Amino acid sequence: MEIFASNNRLTKNLSNQRSIIREYGKDRGNRIVARLDEFKNANNLAEIPSDPPPRCHLLSGNLKNKFAVDVSKNYRIVFEGYDKDDNLSTKKSQIVTVQITEIEDYH
Repeated sequence: MEIFASNNRLTKNLSNQRSIIREYGKDRGNRIVARLDEFKNANNLAEIPSDPPPRCHLLSGNLKNKFAVDVSKNYRIVFEGYDKDDNLSTKKSQIVTVQITEIEDYH
Protein backbone atom coordinates (compact mmCIF):
# COMPACT_ATOMS: atom_id res chain seq x y z
CA MET A 1 0.00 0.00 0.00
CA GLU A 2 0.97 3.59 -0.44
CA ILE A 3 1.23 5.80 2.63
CA PHE A 4 0.85 9.57 2.79
CA ALA A 5 0.56 12.09 5.62
CA SER A 6 -2.12 14.77 5.70
CA ASN A 7 0.19 17.70 6.46
CA ASN A 8 3.82 18.80 6.11
CA ARG A 9 4.66 18.43 9.81
CA LEU A 10 3.46 14.83 9.90
CA THR A 11 5.21 14.09 6.60
CA LYS A 12 8.47 15.39 8.07
CA ASN A 13 8.00 13.42 11.33
CA LEU A 14 7.33 10.19 9.42
CA SER A 15 10.09 10.67 6.84
CA ASN A 16 12.51 8.19 8.45
CA GLN A 17 12.94 6.05 11.55
CA ARG A 18 15.25 8.55 13.23
CA SER A 19 12.67 11.36 12.91
CA ILE A 20 9.92 9.12 14.20
CA ILE A 21 11.91 8.11 17.29
CA ARG A 22 12.94 11.71 17.95
CA GLU A 23 9.31 12.87 17.78
CA TYR A 24 7.56 9.99 19.60
CA GLY A 25 10.26 8.38 21.77
CA LYS A 26 12.08 5.10 21.32
CA ASP A 27 9.41 2.56 22.31
CA ARG A 28 6.44 4.31 20.71
CA GLY A 29 8.56 5.28 17.69
CA ASN A 30 9.61 1.67 17.06
CA ARG A 31 5.97 0.58 17.20
CA ILE A 32 5.01 3.32 14.72
CA VAL A 33 7.76 2.09 12.37
CA ALA A 34 6.40 -1.47 12.71
CA ARG A 35 2.84 -0.33 11.83
CA LEU A 36 4.14 1.66 8.82
CA ASP A 37 6.08 -1.41 7.64
CA GLU A 38 2.87 -3.46 7.89
CA PHE A 39 1.10 -0.91 5.68
CA LYS A 40 3.93 -0.94 3.13
CA ASN A 41 3.97 -4.75 2.93
CA ALA A 42 0.19 -5.12 2.53
CA ASN A 43 -1.61 -5.10 -0.82
CA ASN A 44 -4.77 -3.70 0.77
CA LEU A 45 -6.10 -2.84 4.21
CA ALA A 46 -7.82 -6.23 4.58
CA GLU A 47 -4.34 -7.73 5.07
CA ILE A 48 -3.80 -5.71 8.26
CA PRO A 49 -5.14 -7.83 11.14
CA SER A 50 -8.06 -6.72 13.28
CA ASP A 51 -6.36 -8.54 16.16
CA PRO A 52 -3.58 -7.03 18.28
CA PRO A 53 -0.92 -5.81 17.91
CA PRO A 54 -2.09 -3.68 14.94
CA ARG A 55 -5.83 -4.07 15.66
CA CYS A 56 -6.99 -2.21 12.56
CA HIS A 57 -10.48 -0.86 13.20
CA LEU A 58 -13.02 1.59 11.79
CA LEU A 59 -13.77 4.58 13.99
CA SER A 60 -17.03 6.35 14.75
CA GLY A 61 -18.23 9.63 16.22
CA ASN A 62 -16.18 12.67 15.25
CA LEU A 63 -13.66 10.32 13.58
CA LYS A 64 -16.31 8.60 11.45
CA ASN A 65 -15.02 7.01 8.21
CA LYS A 66 -11.47 6.92 9.55
CA PHE A 67 -9.51 3.91 10.71
CA ALA A 68 -6.94 3.41 13.45
CA VAL A 69 -4.20 0.95 14.32
CA ASP A 70 -2.77 0.58 17.80
CA VAL A 71 0.67 1.93 18.63
CA SER A 72 0.52 1.54 22.41
CA LYS A 73 -2.16 1.24 25.08
CA ASN A 74 -3.75 4.61 24.21
CA TYR A 75 -1.85 5.85 21.13
CA ARG A 76 -3.25 5.23 17.66
CA ILE A 77 -2.30 5.98 14.08
CA VAL A 78 -5.49 7.51 12.66
CA PHE A 79 -5.92 7.41 8.89
CA GLU A 80 -8.30 7.52 5.96
CA GLY A 81 -8.40 4.83 3.30
CA TYR A 82 -8.59 5.33 -0.46
CA ASP A 83 -9.33 2.86 -3.24
CA LYS A 84 -7.43 2.47 -6.54
CA ASP A 85 -9.39 5.41 -8.02
CA ASP A 86 -8.39 7.65 -5.08
CA ASN A 87 -11.92 7.69 -3.66
CA LEU A 88 -12.42 7.67 0.10
CA SER A 89 -13.49 4.18 1.17
CA THR A 90 -14.30 2.20 4.29
CA LYS A 91 -14.14 -1.22 2.57
CA LYS A 92 -10.88 -2.75 3.72
CA SER A 93 -10.45 -4.98 0.68
CA GLN A 94 -10.64 -1.95 -1.66
CA ILE A 95 -8.27 0.34 0.26
CA VAL A 96 -4.84 0.49 -1.38
CA THR A 97 -3.71 3.92 -0.11
CA VAL A 98 -3.77 5.34 3.40
CA GLN A 99 -3.47 8.97 4.41
CA ILE A 100 -2.35 9.34 8.01
CA THR A 101 -4.17 12.23 9.61
CA GLU A 102 -2.74 12.01 13.12
CA ILE A 103 -0.89 9.95 15.66
CA GLU A 104 -2.45 10.61 19.02
CA ASP A 105 -4.14 9.47 22.19
CA TYR A 106 -7.78 10.18 21.34
CA HIS A 107 -9.21 8.55 24.48
